[in-house]
Amino acid sequence: MKKRIGYRIFLVSGDEVSLLTKTAFEEFYFKRQAVLQAFGGKTIDIATVVCRLEDARLVGIVRIYCQRFRVKGDGSIDEERTPKPNGLAAQRGGALRADAVAGAESHLSERRLTHTLTMISSAAQKKIFAVLRK
Repeated sequence: MKKRIGYRIFLVSGDEVSLLTKTAFEEFYFKRQAVLQAFGGKTIDIATVVCRLEDARLVGIVRIYCQRFRVKGDGSIDEERTPKPNGLAAQRGGALRADAVAGAESHLSERRLTHTLTMISSAAQKKIFAVLRK
């Protein structure tokens, strides 16, 4: 049994959720390339789910990070209009620690996880958990 840590990246726009490839995220965030043309001029949220994997299957959630970005018309990150996280905002929308899920009955217990995803709508949260359950 091969155990490791992996992650899934979700792009959230309102109640719509889609998986974002690691390559697309790296090009958008790190390389500042215009890869999200479909979201030009919008504010989006990106939820990164860090998870434990066994034989390439998700067996537990370690942490969920949420970030909000403004996308320029060309599909690149708008650095001037993307809010910078401050202490409280980073805590609230930022991350879920592993100890918060340690006592959960199920590794995908929505009740234990959704309180950390305050910037994402409940409909979008349900869609994220549905994808993770597959």
